[in-house]
Amino acid sequence: MILLLPFVAALALALVFVPACRWLGRRHGCVACPASDRWHGRTVPLLGGVAIFAAVAVGLLTLPGAPGPSVVFGGAALLFLLGLIDDLRHLNATTKLVVQFAVAGGLLFLDAGAHWTGWPVADAALTMLWVVGITNAFNLIDNMDGLCAGVTLIAGTAWLGILLAAEPSAAHAADAWYLALLLGAVAGFLVYNRRPASIFMGDAGSLFLGASVAGLTLGPGAASGPAPSLAVAAPLLVALVPLLDTALVTVTRTLNARPVVAGGRDHTSHRLVASGLSEPQTLAVLWSLAAVSGGVAWLVATQDADWPLPVASACVIAAALLGIRLAHVDPPDVFGGRGEPSPVMLPAARPGAGHGAEVVLDFCLIVVVYQATYHLRFDAAAFPANQAYLLRSLPIVAVCQLAALWVAGAYGTSWRRFDFAGTAPLVQGVAGGAIAAQFVLLYLDRFVGYSRLVFVYDALLLLATLAAARSAVRFAAEHWRGRLPAATERIAFHAVEDSDREAFREFIAQGRERYRVVAGGDDEPAARGSAGADDLGHLVDLVHAGKVDAVAVGTGPAGAMVIDVLRPVCERQDVRFFSIGLAPVGFRAPAAGEAAPRAVVTFNLRDLAGRGAPRARRKRPAAGGGE
Repeated sequence: MILLLPFVAALALALVFVPACRWLGRRHGCVACPASDRWHGRTVPLLGGVAIFAAVAVGLLTLPGAPGPSVVFGGAALLFLLGLIDDLRHLNATTKLVVQFAVAGGLLFLDAGAHWTGWPVADAALTMLWVVGITNAFNLIDNMDGLCAGVTLIAGTAWLGILLAAEPSAAHAADAWYLALLLGAVAGFLVYNRRPASIFMGDAGSLFLGASVAGLTLGPGAASGPAPSLAVAAPLLVALVPLLDTALVTVTRTLNARPVVAGGRDHTSHRLVASGLSEPQTLAVLWSLAAVSGGVAWLVATQDADWPLPVASACVIAAALLGIRLAHVDPPDVFGGRGEPSPVMLPAARPGAGHGAEVVLDFCLIVVVYQATYHLRFDAAAFPANQAYLLRSLPIVAVCQLAALWVAGAYGTSWRRFDFAGTAPLVQGVAGGAIAAQFVLLYLDRFVGYSRLVFVYDALLLLATLAAARSAVRFAAEHWRGRLPAATERIAFHAVEDSDREAFREFIAQGRERYRVVAGGDDEPAARGSAGADDLGHLVDLVHAGKVDAVAVGTGPAGAMVIDVLRPVCERQDVRFFSIGLAPVGFRAPAAGEAAPRAVVTFNLRDLAGRGAPRARRKRPAAGGGE
């Protein structure tokens, strides 16, 4: 009964704060506009996460008997600020990942870590990866009205049951109080977020919820049950639905050469709709899966028996089979709308976008190299005495190295294009990270007990490892490209301005080995003939001569004229014709009643895989809502 107070208080606060935040969002333009890679079809305010955070914060600071802000709340609050900035200013994926790793490192440094494997270094690395992974999993699942809020409410209720079933302790009481506040705030928000939603939580809300769930599942409740060997099973089962969606999106987009962090309508919920379910039925399926997996998690954590393990395994296998089945369901046009795909433009790339996997890989290499450095520096007899310094400094070193690499520009280009010039950012980043880590340890611990040679050895070994990893990726990519069959489709392109050339390069990159560029004209005299075509007339001659299979045109100011000239010629010669545009950051698809752009490209992953053809379409306004 004592937890009823924080739940009801947060619920009441959220019911008041959400309408106020909705009004603020509309007044100040903080809204989610309809876009080709989003599910909703209307403009919706984005500040629901502010209301959730405010309800929890006020409850922690003002309610009688509240234990006060915890380490988990502090980390979640930082990621709430990160998400709010992203909602307002649109940060790139690399920046968000680096900040998330920094928050995860802070939680680990303050002893909010997992104890899953019994190997301290592995537990430390898993702690940071768990925080970052679960945070982003909840962010990814925020793609349909009521989905993220409902799953959070169900998963949080299951974890609260685990905490209440454990032996009473101050840590359990603090986590349970915070979780009750969180559930009340989410329940109040869900009243306004159910379909059709009048407000979205935005990245501020989804990152806050994800970080809170990640931090709470690292607490004592995870290993408090009678079966400590299953401690890792309970957190995994509680977050099964977000993890399923993340795995599905990651695998399918990776196989189709599409950035994992990009927006799209290819999530679990969208594929369920594409398979024939309505949106309410889709929510019911995913909420039911969350309830079943949460109930199994409670059994695993509370029952002193062997039978919960087979039940947990069956639950995970069922979710995996569902994911495999949905992977074979064509999403409702990854780049377009439901029903008839809508015309879209390629989003303009921002520095650091699309390198999330590389940040994670660098983190793993940093952890492995740092531990290896300690083993190289100290023999078997001296290592146990220095292991405590290794564990204490590991999150600091990992965060400082990642941040320094990011600042130095190491994530500006893909590993597949790594060359000698790319070693300069690595040298600057590794050296800067080593120096920054030593200054942090000097401030925190006066550098007592640490060996400076460890940081020298670590910097040298890490630099060699990072360079070798990038070189290996480039070598493998080039070697694999050489083994692929030659491109069979000849394409010619006519650029009007620089953005058109950038869009064409992106189009060819995503098309992989399907297209072979045979000509590329340009309206700028200095750039003409860059790929074999002197002018528009030359392209027309190539089409008449049957030397091209497809023609792409840019969408610059003169694009309409070029389209009027080339389209009839291509149609008569049975040559496919389409146009490619590069949208600026913040581009949105036309809303209902607005005219669609005349020259934009429509293509999806099936087109690029060779099972379809790019084709021009007009946008049909998407029905329904969803984030």
